[in-house]
Amino acid sequence: MDEKTLNKLLHEPKEKDWFDFKSTLKLYQSDGKLVEKQRDEMLKDILGLANGNSNIIRKTKHLIIGADDEKFDENGTRVLHDVDYKVPEQSELVKWLQSASSPAVVGISCELVPVNGVKLFVITIPPTFDLHETKRELITPNAKFTQYTVFMRQDEHTVPASVREGVTIQQLKQLHRQEISNPPAGWIGAITGGIVALFIGNAKITASQTDIKAAGWIIQVLFVALGVFFGWVIGFFAKQWNETRYDWRYMRMWQKIVLVAVVLIAIILGSIFIR
Repeated sequence: MDEKTLNKLLHEPKEKDWFDFKSTLKLYQSDGKLVEKQRDEMLKDILGLANGNSNIIRKTKHLIIGADDEKFDENGTRVLHDVDYKVPEQSELVKWLQSASSPAVVGISCELVPVNGVKLFVITIPPTFDLHETKRELITPNAKFTQYTVFMRQDEHTVPASVREGVTIQQLKQLHRQEISNPPAGWIGAITGGIVALFIGNAKITASQTDIKAAGWIIQVLFVALGVFFGWVIGFFAKQWNETRYDWRYMRMWQKIVLVAVVLIAIILGSIFIR
């Protein structure tokens, strides 16, 4: 993560479901011995971010160590705590995750990022295609979690997911995998819409028996442009509909209202275009 992106997150008024702040990460004692409860707490947070929730399947997530999760300075940025102590290497972090989760979290990275004169430890978790569960007991400073626990993000918190929530997240992750491997629905709709509009435009021009070639070309271009637009809209909403079937119950009321309004507008404009 670059300093500019990190600075932007540090000005966010509160944590969100795709990034989490921790003031400190005391994984090691003064003699270098690992504090296992602190390690398990960190693994819990990473697994929660890796699973995410139904709204952040495609987002890259971040665990940011050294930024206060409550206090802000006079400039509106979070109070920072220099990570001048021992932190795990990436290979060590990967090893811990492999021993604690199934399947393993792939693509995770960590780095010390300098910002405003201090160093922050940033763990980045890319979108994954799997639902990750614990394959051993996790014992944190505040709680004990059994084997086969699935963690998820609920606003700014990491919590155990219910069976239903876990199934929903897994289904959406599979949809994401299909999107990566298949052509985007929006592009398919745009190309199809453009081709259909080309024929409709030709038919309209022929039917009007216009003798003005320039006007004919303008009408043709307009029809194709509108066809591409509405084709993309149809493809986009076809994909959204597929996803919304699963995460509708997790959407906020304003998101539901906006989605319904956009669909209605698209239907009205489409009916006008067809006429």
